[in-house]
Amino acid sequence: MTITHKDKEVFYTVEGQGKPVVFLHGFLENHGIFNPIISELISVKAILIDLPGHGRTPVLDGENTMQEMAAMVRAILSQEGIDQAMLVGHSMGGYVALAFAKAYPEQTLGVFLMNSTPYPDTAERKKLRLHGVKVAAKNYEALVSMSVANLFSQESRVKYREEIENVKNKALKTPLAGYIACQKGMMQREDLVDFWKQSTFKKGMFLGKNDTLIDAEALKKELEGYTVEVEIGSGGHMSFIENSRSVNNALAKFLI
Repeated sequence: MTITHKDKEVFYTVEGQGKPVVFLHGFLENHGIFNPIISELISVKAILIDLPGHGRTPVLDGENTMQEMAAMVRAILSQEGIDQAMLVGHSMGGYVALAFAKAYPEQTLGVFLMNSTPYPDTAERKKLRLHGVKVAAKNYEALVSMSVANLFSQESRVKYREEIENVKNKALKTPLAGYIACQKGMMQREDLVDFWKQSTFKKGMFLGKNDTLIDAEALKKELEGYTVEVEIGSGGHMSFIENSRSVNNALAKFLI
C-alpha cells in the first residue's frame, strides 16, 4: 500500500487484525525485518512502513528528520482510520517512534524501543556520522559492509555469518541519498530522556548487552525508578537477529 506524503509515495503494509501496532525499522533496513516477529504475534494489526530513503520509499525532499518521519507515520494512521497505536522501533525506528510520541501523545498507546535510546547524538557521534557521509560518497559499498558488521557482537559475527551477509545485501539497496539524508536527520534529534522518563504511555525497551552504540547497563540504571520496562539480552545492536527468541518474548508481553 502507499500514501503520498510531501509529494513522495510512501510504502507500507498492513498485516493481521487486532491492536494497531506500527513497526519502524532501523537505518539501512526496511519493513521486512519485522516479518519473522509479526508471524509469531496474535491479535495484532501490524503496520510495517518503509521509512524515507529505505525499501520502496524514496527520500523526502530536504533532510529526513525524525519529526518529519513521525508526521509521515501519522498520515498513514489517518489513512487507515486508526486513532491510537502502539509503536515498535529498532534503532533509528525507535527515534522516529519517540518523535511521534512527543508530537502526538494522544495517539500513542505505548512505545517499545529495540536497541534504541532517547539520548541525542553526542558530539563525537555527530562527527562519526559526518565522516560516514564523506566516506559514503567515495566508497559506499565498503562503508556499508563495515558498518553492518560492526552492529553485531564479536560472537555473533561468527555465528550469524549468513544473516550478516543478508543484512549487508539489503543495506546496499539503500540509495546513497537515503544514507545521507537519514544520517543528517539522526544528528538533529532532540534529547528525549526526560520525556521518556515522565511520559505516561506504556514504555518498554530491549537492549543488547554487547551493543557498541548503546551502553545498555548505564541506560537501564538511568531509568531505574521510572515506569520503563527494560530488558537486557545477549548480543549487539541487532537483537532481532542475535537474540530473536528473547526479543519476541519481550515484545509479546509488552503488547498484551
